[in-house]
Amino acid sequence: MRQKKTAPVAVAAGAVVAAALVVGGWFGYQQWTEPVGGGHALRGYDATSPAGTAPHTENVFTGRVAAFEERRVVEGWTQDVYRIEVGSVLRGTVRGTVRVTYGRDDGTADRLREGSTYVFATHAWADTVKDGHAQLYQGEMRPVGDAVLAVWREAAGLPVVSDGESASSRDGTVRGRSRGSSVLMPEPV
Repeated sequence: MRQKKTAPVAVAAGAVVAAALVVGGWFGYQQWTEPVGGGHALRGYDATSPAGTAPHTENVFTGRVAAFEERRVVEGWTQDVYRIEVGSVLRGTVRGTVRVTYGRDDGTADRLREGSTYVFATHAWADTVKDGHAQLYQGEMRPVGDAVLAVWREAAGLPVVSDGESASSRDGTVRGRSRGSSVLMPEPV
């Protein structure tokens, strides 16, 4: 007789536990399915540090802002487009005058000052004539000085992260995508 009374209690307890798991799972799933809001990019690296950004770039160079050209949307992101006269190249093959698109993920980028020289860490957009190069560094853009240049020279000396590899995967601890892991990252050409 006793077993008949505990069976309904066990079934009810199991149902309560199952319901709690379903509700908890649903709320957890909602966090993963919500779209990335404006001002957020998914990246596999720290875009606010030169050492985190440089391994994901094609080019690291100093450049003087010749002109602000326009503000427009490039692949869904509001970007300022600048004409930049390339100075010294720390990594890559960029030369002459190039177009660089710059916009911070959080939308707070101050306009770069014409005539000032900055360090640019870029990756070419698919259409380099129309869109130029995307500025990947998301930290504060400061005019070049000895300290800023020294930090970027060291960062530009770090190995480039190849497709399908994250910066930390070189030691075998983490596997992930580098290019394509960022909403902002342009497609390689």
